[in-house]
Amino acid sequence: MKDKKITICFIAVLIANSALAATYYVSEEDGTIQAAIDACEDFDTVVIAPGTYRGLGNCGINFNGKAITVRSTDPTDSQIVNSTIIDCAGIARGFVFNTWEKADSKVAGLTIINGVAMVGGAIYSSNNSSPSITNCVIRNNSAIYGGGIACINGKSHPVITNCQIIANSASIFGGGGIYLNGSSPTIKNCIISGNAAPEGGAIYSHNAGNPLISNCTISTNTASNSAGAIYCYKSSNLMISHSILWGNTAPSAPEILVGNLGAATSIRISYCDIQGGQTSVILDNECTVDWGQGNIDIAPQFVDPGYIDNNGHYVEGDYHLLDGSPCIDAGDSGFVAKPGETDIDGNPRILGEKIDLGGDEFVPPIPAVVKIMPKTLNLRSNGNWISCTIQFPDGYDIGDIDTDTIVLNGEEINPAPTWSGTGEDSNKLLIKLDRSEIQDMLETAESPVSLRVAGKLNDGSDFAGTDTIRVLKRGQ
Repeated sequence: MKDKKITICFIAVLIANSALAATYYVSEEDGTIQAAIDACEDFDTVVIAPGTYRGLGNCGINFNGKAITVRSTDPTDSQIVNSTIIDCAGIARGFVFNTWEKADSKVAGLTIINGVAMVGGAIYSSNNSSPSITNCVIRNNSAIYGGGIACINGKSHPVITNCQIIANSASIFGGGGIYLNGSSPTIKNCIISGNAAPEGGAIYSHNAGNPLISNCTISTNTASNSAGAIYCYKSSNLMISHSILWGNTAPSAPEILVGNLGAATSIRISYCDIQGGQTSVILDNECTVDWGQGNIDIAPQFVDPGYIDNNGHYVEGDYHLLDGSPCIDAGDSGFVAKPGETDIDGNPRILGEKIDLGGDEFVPPIPAVVKIMPKTLNLRSNGNWISCTIQFPDGYDIGDIDTDTIVLNGEEINPAPTWSGTGEDSNKLLIKLDRSEIQDMLETAESPVSLRVAGKLNDGSDFAGTDTIRVLKRGQ
């Protein structure tokens, strides 16, 4: 009974503290983030209004061991996250956790840019600290190692979820995106792309630790020496599952290098799409890879992957999965999502039969009824337009279509001014397509032709529908 009384008393204290928790608000015109944190007690919250925060008190931010939350006004709204910016302006890093912080020390829904440090350009976690980093964008930060995030110390177990870690760099050592030294973080539902380092363009992990990477998309990272995606060595026992590693580059081991510098290292991989398959995992002597179930080597079919331009700059892409991607429903059939678990966009983590691979759970497009006229297209005929109507199921508003996003068989088109129906046709949209443009597109197509019209609504939702027409080629 004594133990039960102690537990009940402890829970009562937690409830009382939560009830008394205060919220501090910070805006560009009023106060600094660090001043708000300094005023906090455990369980308090700092809410940061959209804006750009620079200078003393708005970088090099330290929780000083407090169990508090620092967040934007809505961490689940990407527009708010992208407009709530901590701009370190090349004078410091964003956040420091070095006073035994635990999972209840939280940063959520912020964009951290232009951080500079020796270790951890945006976020530095050390000295047994294990903060929670959620729904953040970490972009264009730099360090000697750990351009984006650095986690140091064997008792450091930070949790990094639903984050975008983009275009960060490590100048001399490793870990353009994330650097791990003896720590055991959980990195989940993240997009890690466009980062660069001499070794481990995306992630560099060494010394004893047990990092876990799950449902991440790791793409278009570069290393000037080796391991474009992940470099792990010296007993850094890494586990990767339900992730995509594709399009990373390096002179040696473009995807994964497992090294032995003083101690053998093992790595376990399951239910991943890795370019090059098992042969892309390069092993030093005495190192091992547990190549588990469900791994594939098939192009993941991203909507619009990022790339490195002619000037060596990373151009951001769209790493959502296209309909038909082999990564859809490719996960472990025994995986059960936790209550409320989401992907990087906030969608339920399982939408199909099984969990998808990568940071994004594929959301089926709204099924549209598409009708194209004429039903027989003579490629010799003259005229200005081809008509196309789009109709949605009940519950959707056709007026929400962003006509600038409409594509035909994946190619951009330039629809003429649209017409929305009324009465019985109130949920139908008519667009007119340039006839000569469509005829040129179908010049080599075999009749009949299936035409897929797709696009987005103003809220970002996708829609798609198909129709089939006959084509009479020139000379027929």
